[in-house]
Amino acid sequence: MVVKAPPGYCVDRAAVRDSATGSFVLLASCASLAPESEGPRALPALMTVSVSAADPALAPPDAAALTAAAPVEVLAARQRGALALAHLAEGGAEVLPGGDPRHWRGAARAGERVVGLALYAPTDSPLAGEAGANLLAALAARIETRAVAPAEALEPDGVGTMFAGLFN
Repeated sequence: MVVKAPPGYCVDRAAVRDSATGSFVLLASCASLAPESEGPRALPALMTVSVSAADPALAPPDAAALTAAAPVEVLAARQRGALALAHLAEGGAEVLPGGDPRHWRGAARAGERVVGLALYAPTDSPLAGEAGANLLAALAARIETRAVAPAEALEPDGVGTMFAGLFN
């Protein structure tokens, strides 16, 4: 599986975790991870991608199931193709210091795994609103499930990483 960050965002390689029971990637604006970085500037945000262990019995997530599982008030829910999205009213400030309590969660099935997504943004950022759903959908669209050579997975521009063997 390859996770490629949307323009202006980068993978925090120090936070990547990969195991047979699941995997995790943390992404943030490139400027926040490396202030000297060049390239497109992006609004500050913290995004996560988590991949479950393989389970052939997993049901594809949908917006209704995501809403029903939410532990807090859901402000909005929508289905964008295979991606279920929920806009949650609380919890963002606990994850991101100075963050807006509103944040986005998303989920999609990829083979026998579920890919979970989250987006946290600073207080009153457009990303704490509808723009966050668009950015999370853009991230989801850039996640590929294909076999890749290790050199291809670790791209020189620092925007990709590989979960070795998850979908082989």
